[in-house]
Amino acid sequence: MEKRSRGEDFVNRRNYITLLFRRGLSSFFNGLSQQYVDLYAVNLGLTISSLGGVRSLALFSSAILSSAIGYVADLMSRKTAYVIGMVIEVLSAASFALARDWSLASLGFILGIVSFNALSSLEALLLTESTRGSHRAFSIGISDSLSMLALVISPLVAAYLVNYFGGLNREGIRPLFMIQLSGLAMTLVVTSLALKEHAHRGSRQSLGSTLKDSVMIFRRPWLRRWLLIEILGRYVFATSMPYQIIYAVRVKGANEFIIGYMGFAANLGTLISSPIIGHLADRLGRVKTILILRPLLYASLLTFLLAPSPEYLILSWLLWGIWMASRTPFQALTMELVPTDVRGRWIGVRNFLSLMMGIPAPWLGGMMYENLFPEAPFLLSLGIDALLRYPLIYMTPETLNRKEYLEKYARG
Repeated sequence: MEKRSRGEDFVNRRNYITLLFRRGLSSFFNGLSQQYVDLYAVNLGLTISSLGGVRSLALFSSAILSSAIGYVADLMSRKTAYVIGMVIEVLSAASFALARDWSLASLGFILGIVSFNALSSLEALLLTESTRGSHRAFSIGISDSLSMLALVISPLVAAYLVNYFGGLNREGIRPLFMIQLSGLAMTLVVTSLALKEHAHRGSRQSLGSTLKDSVMIFRRPWLRRWLLIEILGRYVFATSMPYQIIYAVRVKGANEFIIGYMGFAANLGTLISSPIIGHLADRLGRVKTILILRPLLYASLLTFLLAPSPEYLILSWLLWGIWMASRTPFQALTMELVPTDVRGRWIGVRNFLSLMMGIPAPWLGGMMYENLFPEAPFLLSLGIDALLRYPLIYMTPETLNRKEYLEKYARG
């Protein structure tokens, strides 16, 4: 059982509330534009294959920068690393808002993917360290639900804004990025002032010692398998997700309102499911819960591809949203696989290797979409997850009993 002083409990509560605030507002402002960003870039002059190339370059940049931010979390401080990630996020929104052609939009992609990978890992780390193990997945589920509550609203707001400003063209979409920029800048200031630094558990180490410990982590075979899960995950999602809205608009005939209700349905599904699934993961276990929910991902993809009319896309994204709630136990499991004092470098090693190995994924998806047939990247992602990732997740040891798992970890 994790022991904490009264002062540390106060810091944990304050940080948890701050993270709830930050995640809620950033989710709303990011949610305004996230469904339109790829379509916006194509409207600014990128071809679909070039879009894949830009996203591959962004993964390369993220492999370097987001991994370095993970090391900053261990070598300097969690808060410093988190603030750096938020600043990059604001710069990404500014690049899209100011873009007049594909070049500045490409910078926006690079900065956006760097900040997303850095902040998602750091938020998982901060939430893990701000909550107790016996209620951790449930607490993260509450955080995810509040984030989803904001995301339930934002796609519908975005649909009406896009319609008001002229539809699915560059000038109709641009105001979303302007609003996003203003909101994220405000959130950055408030979060930077409110977040308190965690006391490091254990002494700080030199860079050489930190790199040595990073290599030591992978003496555990299940951690090597987990790294493979994350690398394959790049090929599941980076090959297909950039092209979802483009496919929905160009192949299935979706308009801005269908897109808005797709986002609404997905986020509503996650909102309703997250606390329930988090509670289930605290009782049944992280691994079992992830495996039980996995078929929803496959059902969602098949519904998306076979939809006879645009309205069926909304059902597809509802299934997607319910499945997305499984990221609650997934995040908890990922952080719990290593002891507290090496989680920052765990983030760094995972991000660097998985991103570097996943660099070709967006380019591959774009080439398949443009040169084979539009459904090809989606079918590839389904096959990789069902045939490769699912068995690897099944082989991962359970971390719910923390003492038992740490004894296993110590034995290597």
